[in-house]
Amino acid sequence: MAEIFENDIKLHIKNREFSNLYFIYGNEPYLKDFYVGQIIGKAVKKDFAMFNLHVFDGDNVSFDDVASCAESLPMMDEHALIVVKDYKFDKANDAEKKQIEEIISDIPDSNIIIFWMQNVEVDVKKNDKWKKIVTMMNKYGSVLVLDKKTRSQLVKLLVSGANKRGCTLSSQNAEYLINLVGDDMNNLLNELEKLCFYADKSEIKKEHIESLAVRSVSARVFDLATDILQGRNEKAFEVLKTLISQKEEPININSQLINAYVDIYRAKVFIAAGERADGAAKYYNYQNRAFRLTNAARDASKIDISAIRVCLEILAAADLKLKSSSVNKTLILEETIVKLILAANGERVTV
Repeated sequence: MAEIFENDIKLHIKNREFSNLYFIYGNEPYLKDFYVGQIIGKAVKKDFAMFNLHVFDGDNVSFDDVASCAESLPMMDEHALIVVKDYKFDKANDAEKKQIEEIISDIPDSNIIIFWMQNVEVDVKKNDKWKKIVTMMNKYGSVLVLDKKTRSQLVKLLVSGANKRGCTLSSQNAEYLINLVGDDMNNLLNELEKLCFYADKSEIKKEHIESLAVRSVSARVFDLATDILQGRNEKAFEVLKTLISQKEEPININSQLINAYVDIYRAKVFIAAGERADGAAKYYNYQNRAFRLTNAARDASKIDISAIRVCLEILAAADLKLKSSSVNKTLILEETIVKLILAANGERVTV
């Protein structure tokens, strides 16, 4: 057996030709949940699921029970399916690992075992324990890695998703939706469903997205940074008030502001060196988020690099104060916004 890909699992499900063992992990929760659900739906008849579908929680699973289910033949169905969700293999002792290998090395042809890592991070690059587990799973079954899609793939997904729902969505507006909502597929598809219902078989326009889409925290905080830099002080405080009213933690808001100002600083440094703003993406972990650098350069075009450095010092001081002081955290954040406004106007600020 070996690693398989999304197209492979689609064929397995379509043809109902399954591996006896799947190990499913990655950083896209929607896809993991979706494909496990698809396998369950195709491999086990609903009428006999109580006999042939066995789901174990990884936090309190007994592998004696898993072994018993794995050895039992299906009742009045083609397959028996065993799902173990979020078992922390990297915490398993040698005896447990040995028992797991004994189970997966001798699965009856009629049975399927899925190890589903929905909420457990599997890091094969930095964690040798996980690397050994994945190697073992590859030996006996199919390993499926479901990571976040690229930005271009998400755009295509949204455009085609709108078409399937009887609406139209331009690639440009799909990009805009991703900018506001983020790259989590579950959130994006929920927003698309809402927008298609509102558009009612017509075009989804930018104004629809602006008025209806629920912005991610990072997008809202980036709006806050933009308002500060462009002198829209009242609007900046309105955004902050909304974030606080929605129970966003001041520490998290300040952290996201730091990210926004770091984007701005990197973009401006590259422009000052005669490069494109998004050139910084090659040197930092932006992956599909290079657009943030371009937007940052645009929004802070009138602000000097030295002022951005002062802003970063203000935010660093606020981060320390938020984490160590007993003073009201909302008050600290409001004071920080005032200082950022003053710094953006070129005024001297005591950090």
